[in-house]
Amino acid sequence: MPVLSGAAAIVFQNSDFSSHDIHLAMIFLAIIALALVVQAIGVVISGLFAAKLLHRVDGIANIVEQRTGPILDRTNELLRDLGPKLHTVTTNVEQISYTVRAKVDEVGETVSQLNETVMGINDLAWVQAVRVDGIVTDALVATAEISSAVQDGIRAPVRQIAGIIAGLRAGIETLVARSPFNKGR
Repeated sequence: MPVLSGAAAIVFQNSDFSSHDIHLAMIFLAIIALALVVQAIGVVISGLFAAKLLHRVDGIANIVEQRTGPILDRTNELLRDLGPKLHTVTTNVEQISYTVRAKVDEVGETVSQLNETVMGINDLAWVQAVRVDGIVTDALVATAEISSAVQDGIRAPVRQIAGIIAGLRAGIETLVARSPFNKGR
C-alpha cells in the first residue's frame, strides 16, 4: 500500500505530502528492488545447482546405459532362442497334463467303484452280524430253557426219591428201634 500511496502522492501532488514521505517511499522501493535482486540471485544459484545435478544424473544414466545395454541385448537373444523351446515344453506339458488328468479320472472311477463295493460288503457284513446275533441269542435262550427243563426234570424225581429214601429210613429206624434185637443197646 505504501507504494500506491506514494504513486498517488506524486500524481496528485498533495501539499500534505512532504519530502520526508517521498524519501521513505524511495527507501521502501529500494528495499523492494534489493529483495528482487536477492531473489533473482537465488533463482540463478538454484538453476546452477540444478544444472550441475542434471549433468551428474546424465552421467550416471550414461554409465547405466553402457553397462546394461549388453546385458539387455544378451537377454533379448536368449529370449528369442528360448521362445521355440518354451513353446515345445508348453505343448508337452499340456499333453502330459491331459494324460495325467485322464488317468486320474480313471483312478477316480476305480476308487468310486471300490468304495461302492466296500460299502456293499459292509452292509452285507452288518446284515450277517445281525443274523448271527439273532441265532446266538436264540441258542442262548433255548439252552437256558433246556437247562431249566432238565434241572426241573431231575429235581422233581430226586426230591421224590429223597422223600422215599427219607421215608424208608424213618421206617427202617422205627423197625430197628422196635425190634427185639435192639433192646440192649
